[in-house]
Amino acid sequence: TGNGTYNKAVLMNAAFIYASSEYDFQCFVFHDVDLIPEDDRNMYSCPLYPRHMSVAVDEMDYKLTYEELVGGVLTLKSDHFLMVNGYSNLYWGWGAEDDDLYYRLKEVSLKIIRPPPSIGRYKMLQHTKRTPSIWNKRAKLLYSAAKRYSWDGVSSVKYNLTNVTAYPLFTHILVDVGSPPPGFS
Repeated sequence: TGNGTYNKAVLMNAAFIYASSEYDFQCFVFHDVDLIPEDDRNMYSCPLYPRHMSVAVDEMDYKLTYEELVGGVLTLKSDHFLMVNGYSNLYWGWGAEDDDLYYRLKEVSLKIIRPPPSIGRYKMLQHTKRTPSIWNKRAKLLYSAAKRYSWDGVSSVKYNLTNVTAYPLFTHILVDVGSPPPGFS
């Protein structure tokens, strides 16, 4: 809540916990709010392996910018999410939490599948571009991603669920993620 530094990973972990407590979902779609699908053949479902769906984004010239990229839109079976202990809770501000998840998936030998770029196409909504903050700290965290996944993630997430509002097509949950540690604001 509020206007402070956010933590996308804590939000994703909190959403997973809430949805799992209310429903018996076996498939989760982690979807950045600024991406709009351009092709309805890109199936929002969970195949055998995790699927990175947003492989061709207009702002990236419809190219996968690096092989480790799983940010944007990712589908995961619930057991795969739990196998890697969800997202790391240590990334505050913008950047690298999705790359950390890639290394977690790799550590447990879950390969990433992708649709062809002609199908996995997305338009990115206009927003203020942010530069990745505090890259030295993020690089150190990424380097240790495979070592941390057993204890840093959905099993250790701390947050306060402040409000839940059910709508016909979605449920809005309001989460207070707390404050970043010193140096991450």
